[in-house]
Amino acid sequence: MDRERLRRSAKSNWAILGVLLASTLFGTTGTALAQAPDTVDPLGAGILRLVVGGGGLVLLARRDLRLLIARPSVVLIGSIGVAVYQLAFFWSTRSTGVAMASIVTIGASPIASWFIGAARRRPAPPPAWFGAALLIAIGLTVLVTGGYETVEVVPSGVVAAILAGAAYAAYTEAGSILVEGSIPGTAVMAGLFMGAGAITSPLLIWTGIDMLQSTRGVLVLGYLALITLTVAYVAFGWSLSYLTPTFVVMLTLLEPVVAAVLSVVVLHQNLSVTGWLGACVVCIGMFLAGRAALSSRTTVTS
Repeated sequence: MDRERLRRSAKSNWAILGVLLASTLFGTTGTALAQAPDTVDPLGAGILRLVVGGGGLVLLARRDLRLLIARPSVVLIGSIGVAVYQLAFFWSTRSTGVAMASIVTIGASPIASWFIGAARRRPAPPPAWFGAALLIAIGLTVLVTGGYETVEVVPSGVVAAILAGAAYAAYTEAGSILVEGSIPGTAVMAGLFMGAGAITSPLLIWTGIDMLQSTRGVLVLGYLALITLTVAYVAFGWSLSYLTPTFVVMLTLLEPVVAAVLSVVVLHQNLSVTGWLGACVVCIGMFLAGRAALSSRTTVTS
């Protein structure tokens, strides 16, 4: 019994590291996109990222994709979630700014995940989860509002950000359901992202494919698609086998901290002392969330 408990604990530890790796790679997306040619439409780049990165996942999981046929409705819901997240977050950043869009999306996603889990009658997270969530929310608010950017509130952008957060929680939940059905995580992510790419690709008629018209654009797209999507979601999908979506969504909130640090190191933006303090508070919250995941009965034990 003790040996089995140690085995599950070790896998949960690796799963936490997998989610943190994925969120770290997610956090490099904005910095990488900033290296693209100025003529590139970010929405078009995002859609191409879905198509190319999803294609990378399909190549890795090609032998297991047939397993998705058994749950077409869940795959469709997850694909719509990915597509809605991509488009809604883009709209939000354009209308209300990156700061407000990030705060609202990040704040909405764990709440939405909690509600979805309650609707599925999953055991509630332990009190430590709520404490970690509150600490992370405070840290992110301090990081973004007091760090280096002015916050502008535009109602339509805020609504879009809430939708993006809910969509992120929804596709994470859909992925978890498929993984619970003994479908490998990489195959699950391949199905969701290729589905989202198919849903959004018609928009390339309006956004264009400027990303593919220069060597620099192709290199940036390669990083965005193959590293921040294919590699990141291999780790993300595997971690869903050992952690509940509620904890996975929480742990990916490391992303804005990574983005903030890279904005200083790579893009040479200024981050105030207040911003650094907020980043530290987020990291403390992440540590507490990880401990709560390891000690909670809501950790998957398979």
